Amino acid sequence: CLGNQLLALAAGCTTFKMKYGNRGANQPCIDTRTGRCYITAQNHGFAVDPASIPQGWEQFFVNANDATNEGIIHKTRPFFSVQFHPEACAGPTDTDFLFEMFLRRVHGEHAEVTVSYRQPTIPARKVLLLGSGGLSIGQAGEFD
Repeated sequence: CLGNQLLALAAGCTTFKMKYGNRGANQPCIDTRTGRCYITAQNHGFAVDPASIPQGWEQFFVNANDATNEGIIHKTRPFFSVQFHPEACAGPTDTDFLFEMFLRRVHGEHAEVTVSYRQPTIPARKVLLLGSGGLSIGQAGEFD
């Protein structure tokens, strides 16, 4: 977790303290290159301010829940980091490709450049939850 913040600070970014932080083994992160979402394990209370990412750098991952930055990548240099724990295998080795990408970059191969991601904002003033009534512990439920 701290590695992403340290690399971001070294690149000229700023960080901020999150109200609650991202904690647990079920945080969805979107790869900005592909749009694919990965379920990740996290435990951090600070995040990189995406508005402070300097030229030459881009967001690598974005949290699908709160749109916070979950990683940065340099467009031409072999530098990248993620805010989550790729070794934790929240899914069956879902983010193993990060280790392969790291090794390729160490050997001088160039990786793909990210594309920008903007989480759509949909203003909502009210939320309506529909269901078939309350459930008690031990009951099965079916939701339409």
